[in-house]
Amino acid sequence: GSIPEKQLAMYRRNNLGFVFQDFNLLDTFSLKDNIMLPLVLSGKTYSEMAPKMMELSRRLSIEKLLEKYPYEVSGGQKQRVAIAGVLAMKPKCIVLDEPTAMLDPQGRADIMRILHELHEKQHITIILITHHMDEAVQAQRVAVLDGGHLVMDGTPREIFTQTKRLRALGLEAPQSIELLERINQTAGEQIPMDALTVTECADRLEAWLKGGAQK
Repeated sequence: GSIPEKQLAMYRRNNLGFVFQDFNLLDTFSLKDNIMLPLVLSGKTYSEMAPKMMELSRRLSIEKLLEKYPYEVSGGQKQRVAIAGVLAMKPKCIVLDEPTAMLDPQGRADIMRILHELHEKQHITIILITHHMDEAVQAQRVAVLDGGHLVMDGTPREIFTQTKRLRALGLEAPQSIELLERINQTAGEQIPMDALTVTECADRLEAWLKGGAQK
């Protein structure tokens, strides 16, 4: 079948790969063929492609699904195939536009784990566009855009402790910070509102409760 221009454009960029929330797979191609497509377009032969395709499928735990079609697998599995297709081109940077938006919690967690591994083990730069604050807090750097303009830029801790400014932009802080802020407002306490994770939040609350008990 014909290949959409959007997909062709994705694979013409050697150093930059794109992954979208709608998976951007070809339904008439098997998962194997979807992964091999960028290699085909780059002029590789089947004998050259097969080992690379199997390596990528094993790395992303989809090697048993290769003969299936996109409509036969879950959203998380389709997103893994989309990532494998992009990785086939060996990009230095991958841009992901809300890749977990259509996934269930387990699928979201799996994709985030894969992205961390790509960055930490293969040193690929990951640019993640997301509205999920629990995903944004996992980044090394957070950039907040408003109307196409950069309005905040810094580490997750620098950005998400500015709760008033975030709300003014229509965003929320992570639930851990929201909880500590609410306790401070209600109890008149001064618990540090810099807990980005559940574990950090528990540590702040434990320290606060112990301090109250000692008084």
